[in-house]
Amino acid sequence: MPDEELFFTPTSDDLQARRLCGLAIAFSNAKTPLSSPEIHAAHYPDLSDDSFLRKFSRDREKLVECGLVIRKVGHDGREALWQASESSFADGSFLSPQDALMLDVLCAQLVKDPSFPWRDELRLALAKIDHAYGTLTAVRIAPTRKPDVTLQTMLSCVEHTSCAEISYVNAKGVRTQQTVAPYGHFSFRNTIYFVCAQVDGGEVQQGGLRTYRIDRIERAKQLATKFELPEDFCISDHVLLPFQIGPTVCTVRLAATAESDKDLLAELDRHANLDDEGIREVPASDLTAVARWAIAAGLRPVGPQELTDAYRSVLGEAAQATAQPQPPVDGKAPRKASKGRRGRTGAGNDLREIMALLGSLESEGATLTPEVVKDRLGVSIEHANKLINLISTACVDTNYYLPLGDTEDGGVFLSRSKGVTGRAARLTQNETHALLEALDALHFPADDPLRSDILAAFGSPKVNEKDLQEHVEEVLSSQDNETLEACSRAISEGSGISFSYLSTGQTVATRRQVTPQAVRRANGQWYLDACYGPDASSLRTFRVDRMREVRITAPKAELPQQASREAQAERKVGITFANASPLDLFEWPGLEVLGRHGELIVAQLPYYGGNWLPRHLAACGELASSSDEDLAQRVRTLARALLA
Repeated sequence: MPDEELFFTPTSDDLQARRLCGLAIAFSNAKTPLSSPEIHAAHYPDLSDDSFLRKFSRDREKLVECGLVIRKVGHDGREALWQASESSFADGSFLSPQDALMLDVLCAQLVKDPSFPWRDELRLALAKIDHAYGTLTAVRIAPTRKPDVTLQTMLSCVEHTSCAEISYVNAKGVRTQQTVAPYGHFSFRNTIYFVCAQVDGGEVQQGGLRTYRIDRIERAKQLATKFELPEDFCISDHVLLPFQIGPTVCTVRLAATAESDKDLLAELDRHANLDDEGIREVPASDLTAVARWAIAAGLRPVGPQELTDAYRSVLGEAAQATAQPQPPVDGKAPRKASKGRRGRTGAGNDLREIMALLGSLESEGATLTPEVVKDRLGVSIEHANKLINLISTACVDTNYYLPLGDTEDGGVFLSRSKGVTGRAARLTQNETHALLEALDALHFPADDPLRSDILAAFGSPKVNEKDLQEHVEEVLSSQDNETLEACSRAISEGSGISFSYLSTGQTVATRRQVTPQAVRRANGQWYLDACYGPDASSLRTFRVDRMREVRITAPKAELPQQASREAQAERKVGITFANASPLDLFEWPGLEVLGRHGELIVAQLPYYGGNWLPRHLAACGELASSSDEDLAQRVRTLARALLA
């Protein structure tokens, strides 16, 4: 590894992470208990006896947070003896490499999903489970931001039924200090919402639950005050339609048409009452948002008059749509966290990543390179170099120094010349919980053997088989899970798949044969991106829940990755949004936000023909424009037809 990459000026956090890494390596490899004097001399040589005992106690707490439990197991004369609990280490024999790779392919999509609240814990769980880092696997985990301390605090409050003191900024920009009891959370349009009861004078107020967006909670502090979750509370009762976020202003009436989107209509029916004339009546908070949503869903507004006026106004804007060149990007993508919400990560976060990396160095020849670490952990190349450096220099001048050699590409490999190796650590309790949440999102049934295998191999000792079975309240769709599993195996093997597919508006399924490229998740739905057509040169997107009778086949046509990227680029159209409200109101599968131009949001989106995208752009009115003239013409034609 070049000197400028290997050596850096360590901070106090780096020195602590290096010491903790050294303790992890030593206790992972010690065949017999280690005495306090041994530990003191090897890892705390500059401290007095009292200072050593205090710092060693704090370090053991840090290691417990990362899944490594060190216990006092006796005395050697007057000195205490310490040993790592065997329950801290994974038993990979329960899980095949193929299953670990499949989890990578599928779960990595959840790591990228901002509406998945456990994504940082899942990132580290996947890094521990699929710990073959010598070569790149089929999926690279996307770079992640620093852990969101506010989100972690609110999740902890939900888990431990603890009240929280929060600083909240509402939609009008008014900041208030509140004490709340977080009952639960749900995800909607790439944002996480918490349903909370109000707390006044230390007492939880009954009724009047409020919903808080996580990106508007500036700070959160977990309190010692506990609350009891009402027996009749169900989070699904509070999952709202996008035009219902906020105080209710009126009840609107909507009628279905022959063009109604079946998925959006089903979403509406979960919240609406049906009158004798077949009209849906539903509470609303924003009439303009209702009008836009009705256009996208293919619904006709019946009343009140203010709604029909808003409906015609939005369509009037869309009827004037013209193709607009996309402005250059002059800033980063929107939705950045406000300053002060993300704290210093410290040695603890580095150690969690180091613990995942150590598991890859358990056999002779195992390799860590900066590029692979960057891709697998989703960190910068500088941070990857730092992590490798901390591992390489831990336990120097002790009996447990890892015998690492340098590779030509700036990495290290395990020579086994001393017999000291890394060991795969079990998941922490939060990482186990994140993985179970991911399996739920992937529709793994409650009785799927893979759940038990994962728990036995890597799960936290604090999560037992009973907890695992009780985690899923209802049996999820095994059909969707089998489809996702087939897609992931085809991607990892470079195979094709065939399946029956029922498109929107069709009553008869057609048989398709494709070469899968990626699976992704957007707003609770799973999608497959695949090369399709006679020469597999067209990239198409398929809804996983509409795929049936999936079979893995040989690829219909070999398609180089470069050709695949070019096919995808040829099908993308530029979209410019006036602000972020359309991103909150609708889901846009495949949308890639490129950045900002002033207040404008510059994006691109795959377009395969049909009316879905023209209808959604018409629903945006003057809030969105396309750079594609054909698409703009379709928006005008559709808007004028609806006005007529």
